[in-house]
Amino acid sequence: MHAVSIAPAAAPAGSAEPTLRFAGALLRHAPPGHPDAGFFATVIGKSLACGDLGRSGLSSRELEGLIARLFPGALTGHDSALAALREQAAIYPARGMDAAQAEFMRLLRALLDTWATPGASTTPWVSSVLAHACLRPDHLWRDLGLSGREDVTFLLARHYPGLVVRNVRNLRWKQFLAYSACEQAGLPPAAAPGCPACEDYGFCYPDMPD
Repeated sequence: MHAVSIAPAAAPAGSAEPTLRFAGALLRHAPPGHPDAGFFATVIGKSLACGDLGRSGLSSRELEGLIARLFPGALTGHDSALAALREQAAIYPARGMDAAQAEFMRLLRALLDTWATPGASTTPWVSSVLAHACLRPDHLWRDLGLSGREDVTFLLARHYPGLVVRNVRNLRWKQFLAYSACEQAGLPPAAAPGCPACEDYGFCYPDMPD
């Protein structure tokens, strides 16, 4: 599959507008044509719009390294459109999770590390974003602020191509990642922590208890 740049999703007026505004401001600082710039701009933009930069799933150190690589000057410059980025980065929240969430994160990171494209410098940051997003109850594409499932497919195919081709049942990506992480660890299939609260839980997991 060819690499496809993910641009911030066009969206109707409403709560999505701040995400697009922040993402667009970040992209003004991005190197031209970088295939991951649009994805990370959207993820960070949505986190800023939610007033919770830690929602991105990136640690403060990861965020600082990512911005220095993909959006140089966004944290240190005087772009008024990114004032919220500088303000929220200065009070970056400590992240806590329960034992089940922490164990799931460990299993999923092990899976993603196994299948990661060698030498891709941004892949560990993608892994952090994906693993944390699987703790929340929305579909991955919508949770991340993307335009559809295809954006998630392009992202996974670029960073974990060998894993993507294993989804022969065309499962939804959060479900597939959770099942694959369990399978690699020799465990029975289980839903991602965020899935039970999703509106489509019964569709994805018809044989699992509520």
